[in-house]
Amino acid sequence: MIFFKKKQKEVVGPPIELDALGGTGPEIQRREIAARQIEQIVPLKEMLYDALIKRADRIMLDYTRDAVAAQYMIDGLWHTIDPRDRATGDGMLAVLKTLTGMKIEERRARQEGKFQIEHEQTKAKFVGAVTCQGVKTGERVIVELAPKKRKDFKTLDELGMREQMQQKLLEHMRAPQGIVLISAPPGNGFTTSWNVCLRSTDRMLRDFLGVEDKGKHETDVENINITTFDGAAGETPDKMLHRLMLTQPEVIVFSDLCNAATVNKLCEYANDAREGKLVIAGVRAQDACEALLRVLLLKADAKEFAKAVRTVLSVRLVRKLNDTCKQPYTPPPQLLAKLGIPAGRVKVLYKEWTPPPPPSTPEEEKAERKRKAKLPPAACPLCEQEGALCHGLGYRGRTGIFELLEVNDQMREALVKQPRLEILRQIARASGHRSLQEEGILLVAQGITSLTELQRVLK
Repeated sequence: MIFFKKKQKEVVGPPIELDALGGTGPEIQRREIAARQIEQIVPLKEMLYDALIKRADRIMLDYTRDAVAAQYMIDGLWHTIDPRDRATGDGMLAVLKTLTGMKIEERRARQEGKFQIEHEQTKAKFVGAVTCQGVKTGERVIVELAPKKRKDFKTLDELGMREQMQQKLLEHMRAPQGIVLISAPPGNGFTTSWNVCLRSTDRMLRDFLGVEDKGKHETDVENINITTFDGAAGETPDKMLHRLMLTQPEVIVFSDLCNAATVNKLCEYANDAREGKLVIAGVRAQDACEALLRVLLLKADAKEFAKAVRTVLSVRLVRKLNDTCKQPYTPPPQLLAKLGIPAGRVKVLYKEWTPPPPPSTPEEEKAERKRKAKLPPAACPLCEQEGALCHGLGYRGRTGIFELLEVNDQMREALVKQPRLEILRQIARASGHRSLQEEGILLVAQGITSLTELQRVLK
């Protein structure tokens, strides 16, 4: 029997340890030893540590002939950081490829692998999923950073949904039959909202059946049995629905409607007068009205779909102003009128912290250096609390903007006879429906986010 000594912890660089994942014990140990012998492991650790401190969940490195451009994804937005010279960047990439078992010399083909980051003091662990791919300008590397112990949102309240909207949504999601659509653009919180909405259903009291493409995993909720199909191999879920319905589920869950045949079968089940089913389905769209049209664009039966659909929940994620440093300002009456906020209702709005202009005299420059020396690195002057640093961004964390469109008879008629986006929006407005923009303005008025951030998200 062969015994391996426990590896020594790194003694240079930030207080994090990089561990190989995958493979046998000897293979893992060989890769870790080889990675530690590469000089650029220190700048790699510095970048990873900095990314974690700033709450980045993704790092992108773009390799060109002379340099390596770098960006962090923080709260859904890319932020440029200082570039690396090519020699340093190549060494950092060699460490990543060694830890993950990739071929260092391969710079064109797609390669994937994982490694682990462990904070030596807190013992917190993160998984780094690395993807390397050759591009026209050189090579692109993406490192996704995910904590091993994720703090998932559990309730609609935690996501930021208003209580009145929650009650309306739950009425539809606990109905005996019909179709409920959940919608978001790609990368705008669909997976989180999808799972939280499903956790809010009565899945402990009714039988739920889930169907999804095995290459597009979305559903991760207890008491929902998932059956997968292989979309990459040309399989479609409509072929398996008849067999699955023999289990007599009461609720059918589809994270992504992919073809007309599937939609038509789901409408058939939802509209059945004797044994109607509730269908909860996902659509990728910009807003609720567009989500309805996205289904029709699959060439589904418009009449049956219009009869079955009950409501559409549309989601967008918006960055939250950091309470420690957000700056109040008095909005002019013209702005409040444009936003639809009654005069006198809101006295101040808030915006993100912005750095003051650079000092213009030697005395001011000296005072500025002295002030910065007392601050944590990369913090704005108002962020003095260790747990609330915005690192100069002015924002910390995200919350949801939710639009709940309840489909009425007039809208059902329009879906069949005049399925056009502007007509659907006119009908929605006439019924008192609040759009994503109107819901977002509420967050601006409450000081949760800024007007510039809302404009960015809804552009």
